[in-house]
Amino acid sequence: MIPMGAARQRSLGKRIALQYLRRFAVGTLAAIAVMTVVFWSCTITATALNINGAVQSAAQRRRPEGAYVLTASGLKSDPDTGWEKRFLPQRVDGALYLVRGDDYYTVAWPMTRAGATYVILLAALLACEGVRMALIYRGADRISGKALKPISDIAAAARGLSASNLSERIRSDDATGEMDELISVLNGMLNRIEAAYNNQKQFASDASHELRTPIAVIQGYADMLQRWGKTDPEVCDEAAAAITAETHGMRELVEQLLFIARHENSAHRYTMDFFDLQDLTEELVHETTMLDTGRVVQTGALDKCIVCGDRGAIKQALRVFVDNAVKYTSPGGHITLSCVKEEGWARVTVADDGIGIAEEDLPHVFDRFYRAADVRGGEVTGHGLGLSIARMIIKAHGGRIELQSKPGAGSRFHM
Repeated sequence: MIPMGAARQRSLGKRIALQYLRRFAVGTLAAIAVMTVVFWSCTITATALNINGAVQSAAQRRRPEGAYVLTASGLKSDPDTGWEKRFLPQRVDGALYLVRGDDYYTVAWPMTRAGATYVILLAALLACEGVRMALIYRGADRISGKALKPISDIAAAARGLSASNLSERIRSDDATGEMDELISVLNGMLNRIEAAYNNQKQFASDASHELRTPIAVIQGYADMLQRWGKTDPEVCDEAAAAITAETHGMRELVEQLLFIARHENSAHRYTMDFFDLQDLTEELVHETTMLDTGRVVQTGALDKCIVCGDRGAIKQALRVFVDNAVKYTSPGGHITLSCVKEEGWARVTVADDGIGIAEEDLPHVFDRFYRAADVRGGEVTGHGLGLSIARMIIKAHGGRIELQSKPGAGSRFHM
């Protein structure tokens, strides 16, 4: 028995060699079995032919009936009458013989020489296999070193990985076959981990940046209140209004961040049920009209569309598109919501005739905290998280979003 600790201390090459040696041992036993069967089959067959020839020769020469021993020099009479007259190995006086007999003659052939030959062959085979196994075990590390070098590269790359260095990759110069495929899979995983980690860092940085401004504004107005607000009602009212507005904006931002943290890659958080998307579209149009935004909010084509999803979450996503349309459409502009069936899908469209989106901004409008250059820092408020949240909800429901927009001609969001 080998202690478990000793087994763990062996190199991988040694452990692989041991596995191979076990298989070699099984193969050696099989070779011995085959050799035994072949050797004795051939020996007994050849001996039987010789004995038959000797019996025929004895009959032709009219030798006296009785028992004979077949030797290298020919037949020799044997006075022993204990032979059984059948073709089988028999032991007489401690020696093993192969005997063939009939009513007239009994011929025995001594098997001692064949047995010695068999023992010599068996010993030679075992010696050769033993030497081969010893050489394989002793040279296991050297033999497997090149084949297992990619594993050493994997270990070295893993040791070099840290939060500050996720760019390290495993080299596959010496890898082939399954090992090359494994390295490719691991490098792909490292690429995804690095991208996800960088996204998280960017997300935390962007969130901190978005929170820094309202905190600075609140701090500034709090200092102003402390200095002059106690005696100046106008300063007090201005500071209170600003602090309230900034607090409201911070609460909205925090709620959006919490929504992303709770719902990202968690479709099970949605309560799925069947509902009519046409009713939800009309409900959104009615609620937006009641807000008196100064824009003309209307319905386009409407089909009865029964879908399965979380009605509240779908409404939240569509509300993002409607609110954006209101933000980026001038007073008196038109916003149209439609809901139609299309090749097995229910498509909701929010269209406006607002300022539109520049071509270079189109690929980024769904990125977190992204805001187009022409609205960044302007009068339009927001943190750039709404469209990202809407896309998250739509994707969690197995849907997709398409965007058509042109500066000065408005935008169309199709869900």
